[in-house]
Amino acid sequence: MNLTLEARILQEVIEHAKAAYPNEGCGLVSGTRFIPMPNIAQSASEFEMDPAELIKALRELRTEGEELVAIYHSHPHGPLRPSKTDIERAYYPEAAHLIVSLAELEHPRVAAFRIANGEALEIELRAIV
Repeated sequence: MNLTLEARILQEVIEHAKAAYPNEGCGLVSGTRFIPMPNIAQSASEFEMDPAELIKALRELRTEGEELVAIYHSHPHGPLRPSKTDIERAYYPEAAHLIVSLAELEHPRVAAFRIANGEALEIELRAIV
């Protein structure tokens, strides 16, 4: 299993992570677009999507026949892997989890994971033009 995204979507995600710095940024990714979401935790070590905005975005995806392919969040200072909290709060096991590490702000790193049954498995991330 892998995650394939258009390069422009991946770039939008990275730019959003940088804009949210020093807090975690978060959002949703469909097959065709990135949907930035407010991080109501406003924290450098955790994220929580606004529930009303999340429901609205998921309804919009469903109405437009789009599929949620990934949930994104950033780790402004942390490692490029899901935290224990990320794994515990992975409520959409069918979606990949995309993490942007800004530990080196000028050289962001991105990885994708499948999180299910309390385990995180790194999957291949491909960017297409």
